[in-house]
Amino acid sequence: MNVKKRILFVDDEPAILAGLQNLLYKDRKRWDMVFALGGQLALDEIRKAPFDIVVSDMRMPGIDGAMLLNVVKDECPATVRIMLSGHADREAIVRALPAMHQLLSKPCDANTLRGAIERSLDGVNVERDAKIRRIVGGVDKLPTPPDIYFDLSRLMESPASSVADVAKVVIRDPGLSAKLLQLVNSAYFGTGQVTTSIQQAVALLGTDRLRYIALTASVFSSRDPDECGFSLSELQRGSMRAAWLARSFAEPALRDEAFASTLLHDVGHVVLAIANSAESRVFAQRWLSGEPPLELEEELFGVTHADVGARLLAIWGLPSTIVDVVQFHHDPGSAPEACRRLASIVHVADTAVQHMPAMTQLNMQSLERAGCAHLVPGWLAIAERAA
Repeated sequence: MNVKKRILFVDDEPAILAGLQNLLYKDRKRWDMVFALGGQLALDEIRKAPFDIVVSDMRMPGIDGAMLLNVVKDECPATVRIMLSGHADREAIVRALPAMHQLLSKPCDANTLRGAIERSLDGVNVERDAKIRRIVGGVDKLPTPPDIYFDLSRLMESPASSVADVAKVVIRDPGLSAKLLQLVNSAYFGTGQVTTSIQQAVALLGTDRLRYIALTASVFSSRDPDECGFSLSELQRGSMRAAWLARSFAEPALRDEAFASTLLHDVGHVVLAIANSAESRVFAQRWLSGEPPLELEEELFGVTHADVGARLLAIWGLPSTIVDVVQFHHDPGSAPEACRRLASIVHVADTAVQHMPAMTQLNMQSLERAGCAHLVPGWLAIAERAA
């Protein structure tokens, strides 16, 4: 028997809570929904029993949405945190960004709210996903290498900096890119269209908003987790090289998605390092000695970097294509049919950057199942020319 997923809705206005109840009336048989009037009553509910999702209004007297979601993050890190806010709340929203996974604008229609909840609940029935949720739940941002952090800071402080200047820095770092794609694809900051181009994300947000978000809210961390056994800077540079290579493999219509998916494909390594520093040092030592990385991750963490990377990007609300490609970049033949070609591109680009010649390291059986094995010689020829 499946246990109903528990969802807590929080607002300080009784009429809005009643409206949410009416909006989601038909979902009462599949979800256990609790409606709390204000932040304090919400905290009381959270401390009685855990919730899978908390959906909170931003502006509330006393304990507002930012304060509430920060408490949820600390006390219940596996809980998905969704904020509802009006467009006048920019400063408060930026303060809340580190505590929220998704941001929806008020008023929010039923399909948008229901879709955000459904995507967040996807996969939570399995025991393995419980481990992934515990690891991912407390991650609000991914660390940025110091050189990128300071380069971005200088650009943000210069009135002469342009969107193109900022984009050149942003695409050097997977964590930064993931956060911007999260924001631009949210119902609050977005345009109603799926955005996978990092350059377009920078242009849509604009340099003024980026400056406000990055520097006021400290969304981006300058910590480098070298103490976890690997260099974040080296990982970032490898992802960048693979992203440009993947873009060169892809036909024009897929180039933005290929670039973004490849840039983000290894964010799970960073998440595992943040959440499990001691195990990460052991992992790095054994990986460098030649042990297979995926098997090592299963042994040490019970999950893989592909699992946690995909989960993080999913609860941040990134496009499903990117999420699926990150999940299956080691096994493109198991990806949903619509993104097998992209997953294959990422797999070959990633492998080519790490191993040259790459053919013996590729998962050719999976590439056969993906229907892309015949493309591999051409892709590897491009990689050899670029080396």
